[in-house]
Amino acid sequence: MPARETGPRAAWPRRLVYLTALPFFGLYSLYSLLRHAQLGTAGFDLGIFDQAIRAYAGFHAPVVPLKGPGFNLLGDHFHPALIVLVPLYWLWADARMLLVAQAALMAVSVVPIARLAIGRLGVRAGLAIAVAYGLSWGIQGALGFDFHEVALAVPLIAYAMAALAEERWRAAALWTLPLLLVKEDMGLTVAAVGGYLLLRRQWRLGGALVIVGAAALALILLVVIPHFSPSGEYRYWGSVGQRGDQGLLGQLLSLPGSFAEHPGKWILLLCLLGMTAFAVLRSPLLIIAAPVVLYRLASNNPLHWSVGFVHYNAILMPIVFVAFLDALGALGRSDHAAVRGYARLSVAVAVVFAVVLLPQFAFWRFTNPDFYRLSPGVTAARNLMRKIPDGATVAAGDYLAPQLTDRCAVVLFPDPFRRATDWVIVDTTRLSVVPAPEAQQRAALRALPGQGFRLVGDRDGILLFHRG
Repeated sequence: MPARETGPRAAWPRRLVYLTALPFFGLYSLYSLLRHAQLGTAGFDLGIFDQAIRAYAGFHAPVVPLKGPGFNLLGDHFHPALIVLVPLYWLWADARMLLVAQAALMAVSVVPIARLAIGRLGVRAGLAIAVAYGLSWGIQGALGFDFHEVALAVPLIAYAMAALAEERWRAAALWTLPLLLVKEDMGLTVAAVGGYLLLRRQWRLGGALVIVGAAALALILLVVIPHFSPSGEYRYWGSVGQRGDQGLLGQLLSLPGSFAEHPGKWILLLCLLGMTAFAVLRSPLLIIAAPVVLYRLASNNPLHWSVGFVHYNAILMPIVFVAFLDALGALGRSDHAAVRGYARLSVAVAVVFAVVLLPQFAFWRFTNPDFYRLSPGVTAARNLMRKIPDGATVAAGDYLAPQLTDRCAVVLFPDPFRRATDWVIVDTTRLSVVPAPEAQQRAALRALPGQGFRLVGDRDGILLFHRG
């Protein structure tokens, strides 16, 4: 480990830590805003969160028409921490604000990773690790799939993990506890941090986090969410019951067999461990990821073990990278030259892994000139949406909904609840699976004239209907 410098010479690496995060904020923001401009975002989920935070900003419950009439979003997932974004909506009430806020949160998480990496490996190697983290597939996957509440968890976990690596136990606990307000399953992570503290003989603090994490998880799943849910229960219990009613325990016991049935689970593990040349296995900090990874592997939802454009992997990135830095310290102190060489090699592997995967993920779109130009279809859609007056009630296709939620009352088309709307706008060239299969959506479009709607716009496959 490089010797620590003090005085003026040590100040510029500290400033460099923050400067490292700025380009990532610009990169994340640019990608997210260009994607939104290209109609790449969707009602599920950007439109949903826009309606929820818009309601919070007006001092109302987070009722989301896109989910259903009078649907309180706290009955779907538990994320009261979203309230911290409300002041941003007082400045600019627009779905794009959420994309910029998410970019900022992801970029902030680079700071503790870069600080820890530079402090332990020196400037060059430390910056290389920070760049590998900022370009990691889990971060890109989240940015490529709209806004999600887990964006609030990523910097909290990054700071908590860095504090654990530096044995600042109380600071780690303080960074960890707010996770309970980010999403219901964060209780698993809080309890896992407590378990690690118990391993480090921090009995009181570790025990408290285990109890608080487990109790909060039970309370939220069994009481809080059912209280707000229209069905009176937590709707995602079924994601851990792949065969009959075996439930989570049965799924965990059947995991070895499920790997043969679903090779994607192997890919998830290989990506998590392989991006550090498996050196991360040397750190006990990796156990903090275990509960979340096990739950996802036990799920019957393929998105839970996907390594593509999903948000689930973002919270694992700071855990893996800090554990990797912790492992490098242990490997670098080895008496065996081969082990020390392996530690240096794994740093190079982490950087190469991030670069080699770039063509498979979000930021590779920057190499496509079309990413910076609006296609005729996008231009046509925007021109048709301008015909819809502010404050109108609209049933919109999934990919058009978040373009209208800032100025209209929007539901998805076709609306399964049959709520009355004055306008319908759908991009027939890109029909999402939400809220109904494509065949049902096309049948609903054909039925509109019989419901009093007339076609007032038809350009490049985008249809605009109005009921006078």
